[in-house]
Amino acid sequence: MHVMLAWFAAAPLSGPARAARLDRFERAAAEVVPDTWRRHEFGGDDWGVLVLHPADPGAYRWPTVGTEGPVTAISLGIPVGLDTAGGPAALAARLLAGEDVHREVVPPFGLLALHRDRFTLQQDWLGMARVFTGAGDGVSAWCTRPGLLAAFLHGRVRPDVAGWTSYTLCGHFGGDLSPVEGTRLLRPGERVTGRRRAEGGWHLDTDLRYATDDVVCGGHADQGRPLDERLDRAADALTRAAASLHPLHDAEVTLGLSGGRDSRLIAATLIAAGRAPRLVTNDDTPAEGDVARRLVQLLREKRGLRLDHRTQLAAAPASVLGTGLRERARRLAHLHDHQFPSTYLVRPAVRDRLPEAVRPASLTGAAGELAVGYWYPAAGADPVPTPEQAGLTKLLAGVPHAAAAPEAVAAERDRVTAVLAHARGLGLRDEHLVDYLYLVERMRRWCTSAYLTGMVTPFLAPGFVATTFALGVAQKRDRLLHTALIARLVPEWAEVPFVSAATGPSTATRVWEGDGVTAVADLLDTAHGPLTGLMRRPAVEQALRTAVRGGRPDPRVLQQFTALAVASERLEPGTTRASTGTTYARLVAPPRPRTPATGRLAALRWIRRTRLGDRLWVTVRRRVRGR
Repeated sequence: MHVMLAWFAAAPLSGPARAARLDRFERAAAEVVPDTWRRHEFGGDDWGVLVLHPADPGAYRWPTVGTEGPVTAISLGIPVGLDTAGGPAALAARLLAGEDVHREVVPPFGLLALHRDRFTLQQDWLGMARVFTGAGDGVSAWCTRPGLLAAFLHGRVRPDVAGWTSYTLCGHFGGDLSPVEGTRLLRPGERVTGRRRAEGGWHLDTDLRYATDDVVCGGHADQGRPLDERLDRAADALTRAAASLHPLHDAEVTLGLSGGRDSRLIAATLIAAGRAPRLVTNDDTPAEGDVARRLVQLLREKRGLRLDHRTQLAAAPASVLGTGLRERARRLAHLHDHQFPSTYLVRPAVRDRLPEAVRPASLTGAAGELAVGYWYPAAGADPVPTPEQAGLTKLLAGVPHAAAAPEAVAAERDRVTAVLAHARGLGLRDEHLVDYLYLVERMRRWCTSAYLTGMVTPFLAPGFVATTFALGVAQKRDRLLHTALIARLVPEWAEVPFVSAATGPSTATRVWEGDGVTAVADLLDTAHGPLTGLMRRPAVEQALRTAVRGGRPDPRVLQQFTALAVASERLEPGTTRASTGTTYARLVAPPRPRTPATGRLAALRWIRRTRLGDRLWVTVRRRVRGR
C-alpha cells in the first residue's frame, strides 16, 4: 500500500497557491495515513511529487522510491513478470527512453519516472493500477486515491453519479469511472509524458501504448495453433509469473488454496517448479476445506511433501458481528475510498488507517475464470441468449434490477453495451465477448489485488490471458486448460473433483445478522442524498421485512444500499436526516388483525377470487377511474 500525488502546472504557481493545495491534501491524507509512514518529496514552483509508504519494507526487495543519478523511479506496486535487472532506476530509464516496459507485467503496476525536466507515467496494460487523474486551474495531477486528488485540485470531494450508477448495478466502479467527481482512472496502457518549458510550466502529452486489446487480439489470432503449443504458452506464463515474484520478495509466499480449480492450478504450477508455498484455506464452506485438506494429504502420501497448510474462518459471525454493520461500512469506505465491493461488509471490520507495515506477498487464483467460461450461459439454455445478453446479465448483477432505479439500469446498460460493441469491433465473436467483458470490467475494477501491494494474480500474466482467448468456447466449457495442466504438473490431483459454488452450505455471516436489520432500517430513515436514489427504497424495506420474519432476503439489496447510504453521508453533506426509528418500528410491528367480512362485502370478495369475477372487477374499476 502506498499514497502518491504528482502534479504538473502549465505555469509556475505562487507560493500561497501551492501551499493552499498541499495543505488541503495533507489534512485529508492525515485522516488515513499513519504518522509513521516514510515521506519522499520532489518538486519546484510548477511541479511536485509526494510519496508516502510504510517505513519498513518488510521482505520486499523492490523499493517504492529508487534514485540513481538523475533518474528517480516511483513504483506503484511490484513489477511481477518484468525484467528487473538493474533495479528501479534502470526500469525507469527504459521507460523514459520510450520502451513499453509494461508489456509483460502482471497487473497491477504503475511506474512514474523522473529525470530533471521531464517525466513519464505509465499505467499497466489492463489499467488496473489505481492511479487517478484530474485537472483544474492549469494544474494536472495524478493520485492513487481519488478523494485526495479531488481535495488537492478542488478543495471538495463530491460523488460522481455515473461512477456510483455503475457501482450500484455492477458491484464495482466500471471502466475508468471514479467514486469522486472530477477524477478518472488512467486507461489501460495510458502513458503521460511531460517536458518542462524553458520559461517554466509543463507541456504534457498522453497516448495509449500496449494495452488490453493488444493482449486479447494477439491471443485470439492464435486459435489455429496446435493445442499443445497453446497449453505450453499458458504454463510458461504462469511459471514465469510465479518465479518472478521470488527475487522481489525475500520470504515465504502464501497461496489461498480453495477446493476450486484456479488456486489448484497455481499450486500445481509452484509445486512442479520446486517451490512449496504456505497454503491457507477459508473453511466457511466446509466442502472447500475438505477438498483442500485432501489435496495436501495426497502430496504427503504420494510424494512425501509436507506443506504448511492452515484453515480459517474468514467471515465467522463471532469475528464479524463485534462491530456493527454501519461502522464496518464506514471503515471500509474510508480505508479504500469507497472502492471495495460491498460483499466485504460481511467480513471483520477493517482498521481506520492504512497499515503501518506492508503485508507479506501472496498469490490469488482470480482471473482463472477467463479459461473456464465462468460467465457463459448454461449449455443447452432455452432460449439461448446472445453473448451480449449473457454479458449484460452477469455484469449488471450488483442488485436485482427491480431494486434499482429504472434510469440507473438504463444508463449502465447503455455503457456496457458500448463496451461489447467495441469488443465486436476488435473481431471478437461468440462467448469471447463475455470473456472480454469479464476481463476489462470485473477483473480490472473488482479484483481486490488492485488495492493491496503484494497480492499477485498470476492468471493476469499477459501470456496466460492471451491463451484464454486462443481457446475455443467448447474447450473453455470443458475446463480443458485447467484439467490438462493440472494432470501434467501434479497428476495426483487430477481425479479430485472441484468444489463449485453450489457445493454445500456456508457458515459465513449474513449482512442482516447482528445489528444488520436495525442499521439498514436506520439508514433508510436518515440517508436521503441522491446516491440512495439509485435504489428503490421499498425494495430495501421489503428485504428487511423478509429478514425480520426469519426468511433469507437477497443480500445484494441490503449490502448495496448500505454502501450507497454510507457514501451519501460522507460525500453528500446536508442530506442526512435525524434518526427517527420509524422504519424499524414499522418492520417489527405486529400485523393488524383482519376484520372478517360479512354479508354482501364477503360475497363480493368471494366473487373476485374467481377468474371471471376478477376480470369484471378490473373492468369496472377502469371505467370508474376514467370518468
